[in-house]
Amino acid sequence: MGELYTDAFASSSGMGQANVSSASSFEINNLNPALWVRNKYTTLDFGGIGQYKKIVSGANNQRNAGGNLAYVALAFPVAPRWTLGISIKPYSFVDFKNTDVRNVAGTPYSADYTTSGKGGVNKASFTNSVQIGRYLSLGLEASYFFGNVRTASEASIGDGSGYLVSVSDRTVYKDIAFRGGAALRLPLKKNNKLNLNLGGVYGVGTKLNAERTTAFELLQSSFPVIAPDTLVKNRKGTVTLPATYQVGFSFEWPYKLTLAADYSHESWTGYRNYDKSLGNDGLKDVDRVHVGVEYTPRFGSLSYLDNVRYRAGFSHGNTPYSISEKNIKDTNVSLGLTLPMGRGYQNFITLSFIGGQRGVLGTGMVRERYGKVVLGLTLRERWFEKQKLD
Repeated sequence: MGELYTDAFASSSGMGQANVSSASSFEINNLNPALWVRNKYTTLDFGGIGQYKKIVSGANNQRNAGGNLAYVALAFPVAPRWTLGISIKPYSFVDFKNTDVRNVAGTPYSADYTTSGKGGVNKASFTNSVQIGRYLSLGLEASYFFGNVRTASEASIGDGSGYLVSVSDRTVYKDIAFRGGAALRLPLKKNNKLNLNLGGVYGVGTKLNAERTTAFELLQSSFPVIAPDTLVKNRKGTVTLPATYQVGFSFEWPYKLTLAADYSHESWTGYRNYDKSLGNDGLKDVDRVHVGVEYTPRFGSLSYLDNVRYRAGFSHGNTPYSISEKNIKDTNVSLGLTLPMGRGYQNFITLSFIGGQRGVLGTGMVRERYGKVVLGLTLRERWFEKQKLD
């Protein structure tokens, strides 16, 4: 299905994808569905992501760069203790092309072998978040996954004949999944001057319906030698996504300072691909730690810079992948800030910068160093408010 996007929006991305336990009313915290109830204004969040990678293996290296829409989300409170939300974001993406040249056995000729992939899976969600009593909030996210991934394998013979053999696959994914969360906000000092926050979220493992079509072509100088053949047409199957969870705590001095630490787990050993005979593709469970801090110099000050929110974070853990039976680690650091704008500073622009490394150098190993930029735009307004004549 490709490489996965995180559930974190721009603000959480600047905190090492931490803070599953607390949220302000300024932006949407998508790490935990229970935290959407903290948005007391109707809030519209947009996000975009750009990334750069340098991948090295032995004497070979390549550089990749690209960007995509990260998320669009809308939270609207329908009652003082009840907030509904909708969002759409990419869940995974596939974008690669590899070329290899090898001799054709028993001949003086060589062949160019090319494998490529495009596409991804998207996630449209509906969130229901409520506050129960004074300290506890609960949330449930129902998501619809949809999208397709296209891969192709081609071989062209370098004997001047112009022959090209191509096998292409197109797999369409669609189904429903659920994620639930809880958050507890406990005051440690009077007048809400210091809170201890506890939070957790659990994503239910689910089976996505999939349909695959495989086609074969034999061309010479771009003209068919034989009629294209559909080897498999709309063959139905399933892909099993793993259960996931993230838990954490934070100390919050409201409108001043938040210190957060989280732990997340993804059970990729329970993944099953479309072709069940291949099992889980050798994927490993993922365990990560996330820590982050957010600081506001003086909220409500007349000075603009005193109202800017600054963030820093760190995240470390393994990935689902392994090379030569060695797990691939991923470590990154992040910095971010939120700039208020508009009358009364009710809207915000958020920037987060993430830099990290996956893998290491060594015989048969791969090292990837990457940099990401997440840009978020938050617009807030009051809805469902009765107008009064003074």
